[in-house]
Formats: sequence, C-alpha cells, structure tokens
Amino acid sequence: MAIELEQKWHELRGRVQSGQVGKFLRWWLGELRQAMPASWQEKLQHAMRRVTLVPGPETLSVGVDENRRITELATFLLSRDATLLRQEIDDVLQRQDLLEAPRYLLLDRPDVLVKELKLPLAAESNLAQVLGFEMDRQTPFRAANVYFDWKIVERNAPPGQLRLQLHVVPRGEVDEAAASLRNRGLTLAGVDVRDGGQTLGLNLLPAEQRVRTVNPRARFNLVLGAACVALLAVVMAQSLYLRAHQVGELEGAIEAVQDEAREVARIRKQIEDASAAAGFLASRRGDTPLAIEVLADVTRILPDDTYLDRLVIGPDSVQMQGKSQNAQQLIEKVNESPLLDAAAFRGSTRLDARTGLEIFEVNASLAPAPAAERAPAPAEGGR
Repeated sequence: MAIELEQKWHELRGRVQSGQVGKFLRWWLGELRQAMPASWQEKLQHAMRRVTLVPGPETLSVGVDENRRITELATFLLSRDATLLRQEIDDVLQRQDLLEAPRYLLLDRPDVLVKELKLPLAAESNLAQVLGFEMDRQTPFRAANVYFDWKIVERNAPPGQLRLQLHVVPRGEVDEAAASLRNRGLTLAGVDVRDGGQTLGLNLLPAEQRVRTVNPRARFNLVLGAACVALLAVVMAQSLYLRAHQVGELEGAIEAVQDEAREVARIRKQIEDASAAAGFLASRRGDTPLAIEVLADVTRILPDDTYLDRLVIGPDSVQMQGKSQNAQQLIEKVNESPLLDAAAFRGSTRLDARTGLEIFEVNASLAPAPAAERAPAPAEGGR
C-alpha cells in the first residue's frame, strides 16, 4: 500500500513539475529564495544535499550532490576492512554535516540507456505500469530485468501527447554495486545518473528498496514549519475577523444615512425633472409663436368681408372655419402671414343660401420661431 502511494505521489509530482504550475512554482520559489538572507539560503541549500557514492574496480568515491552539482569529498580503497572503511566514511560525512543525508549510487550516463518516447496524455495517471508494458517493445530488455525512471520533457505538445525520456539500466549492474556497498554498511536511498559534474535528478531504485534516513534536524524543521503555518492561519483568521468587523461597522453607518441619501436623491430628481420641464416649455415657446400672436395675425390678414365661425390654434397648426365673399383669395393671404405656412382648403367651398357667402375651412401650419420673431405688428383693420 505504501509503495503504491509513493508511486502515485511520484507521478503526481512529475505532472506538476513539468506543467505550467511547476514552472510557476519554480519561478516563485526561486524569487523567494533570492529574497531570503544569504545565511538562510545557505542553510536551505545545505539541508537539501545528498551523499553520492561512485564505486570503481578498487576504489569508492564519496561526494556531495548540492543543487545537482557534484563535489568530490574523498576516495577510499575497497580493499580495506569494511568496518574501518565505514568508520572513515562516517568521519568524512560528519565533518561535512552529511551523516543524516540520503545516499545515492551514481551511474555514468553512457551506462544508462536513454530512450525518448511519446505516449498518450491519458497514460500519465499510470505511467509506471504503462512503461513496464512498453519496455520490451521500446528497449532490448524486459521490465523484470531492468530498473527505470523517467523525466517528462513536454506535455500536450502535440495536443494529447506526452513526451518523456526513459532511463533504463540492467538490474545486475545496480544490484552488484548495491550489494558491495551494503556489505560495507552503506545503504542506498536511490540511484541517480551523472552527466559530467551534474546529476539528472532521477531515482532508478524501486521504492521498496529505498532506505529512508530520518534526519532529526529535518523533523524539527518540519515541526517548526507546521507551527509557522498554524500561526499564519491564526493571523489570517484574525485579520479576516477584524476586516469583517470593520465592514459591519461601515454597513451600519451606511444604513444610518441611507434614508437621508434617498431623500437627497429624490429632491435632486425633482429638481432635474423641473429643470427639464422648464427647458421644454422654453424650447416650445421659442420654437412656436404665442396663441395671442397668431390670433392678432389672423385678424390682420383676413379681409373685411370675411369672418370666422371657428378658430382652432394647435401646437403645430391652425384651423379656420367661416364665411367670405371671395374664399379663393384667402389661401394667398394666409400664406403671406409670417406666422402661418402651407395653407390649404379642407374640402371644397360651398355657398350659404341664407347669406349668399361662401363657406370655407382652411388648415395652415405654424411657422418656426425665427419667422415669428420677424412678424410685423398687427394692423388695426380687419377682424
């Protein structure tokens, strides 16, 4: 169960590290590390170091892997007594404060088969099993005869594809080197690959064979980190509570003046409506002549033999109904008025049998304001 959980964690970590989230986290952590004091940066880098073991035919090279850079510490003869050799290695590691650091067997890159593969993106959720099935097809080995690990190079390019590098090494070489180290009291937490003076950050050793080292300092640091997180959560909760309290006070103050604000808005709306109405009336008064001006002008233009039975002055037009001895001349006279325009008979004229006058009905449009402003004063004659 623990092995399956570790494999799932390894796959999830690889997915996050190779995706956009991983890129952002690497940039963010890098910026945070740059913001730390130099002493803190040194301690952080110091805590992440790994002990490297490179066995040869007759010697064992011990070094330190710090930020993927290998620094050789000492070289020991394998022919020496196992207990004495272990004691000398421990002395070197203790002087470098590496006694509790994980120990990795390093293989040279030419000794490891590297194969670039493209798999469906859906295979990432169970990548270890998929690569085990593909091993005999992609490499000259069977999955049971090799140790392997992978590095995701690119995800979803092309769409739906996963591009990765598969690193494979025969089990016999690793088992022989691990047994030689184990006989000298040196257990392994992993197997990595070195390329020149750097490591690739792999672990070819299966999870069930990895020896976990418990670092008391790291455990203490984890406790301190958990305490810092708890304190940060308390501070954040208190900050949120104070913010909510301030928001409540502000809402109460707003509610206290809400009625007054609504009353001010209502009065402002009334003022705006009154101003709009006054402006409309002023505009209408400027656009059209006054009714008394129209009445005076109609009295001026009508001849003495004409009188009106009905006069209707509308917003845009004037209707005149009456009797005249010569109704045909009225259209011309009405059009001569500066206040009236487009005069026309409404229907045909007819003769009044009782008076002998022509009955007429004329419609005319009111002229715009500029024409009204040029209107002459009404004459004294006419009706």
